[in-house]
Amino acid sequence: MPCYAKGGCLCGAVRYECGAPPVMQGACHCRDCQKQTGAAYAVLAIFQKDDVTVTGDSYEVFVHKGESGQEVRRGFCSKCGSSILAEYDVTPDFAVVMSGTLDDPALVKPEWNIYTAGKQPWVELPHDMKNMEGGFCGP
Repeated sequence: MPCYAKGGCLCGAVRYECGAPPVMQGACHCRDCQKQTGAAYAVLAIFQKDDVTVTGDSYEVFVHKGESGQEVRRGFCSKCGSSILAEYDVTPDFAVVMSGTLDDPALVKPEWNIYTAGKQPWVELPHDMKNMEGGFCGP
């Protein structure tokens, strides 16, 4: 598989490769992403699932229900705790990479903000981007 981007966790035990450019990229302000990243929002690079390969024996997955009521699988390194990617039943063809784990995070140029109803009050949303109070499928 050709390699568009590579990345990994803080300790280097988990690595991944993305074989094509992201389908889309943006920021999510939902409480789940805030808790997963420990930040005000998650900057996401969304790839076709088949284009992402994860390696490393410390890669673990936490499964829970998202706001949609459907399953969300959040991948992380069990050694250092870095959030690596997420997969959502609501969008089964995509792997959502946490952009801070990319070897070159400058590859990501966010195009939108979702779940802005949950944004922190000090976050200023750019007016030249698409800003949605809910997700792509509604509130």
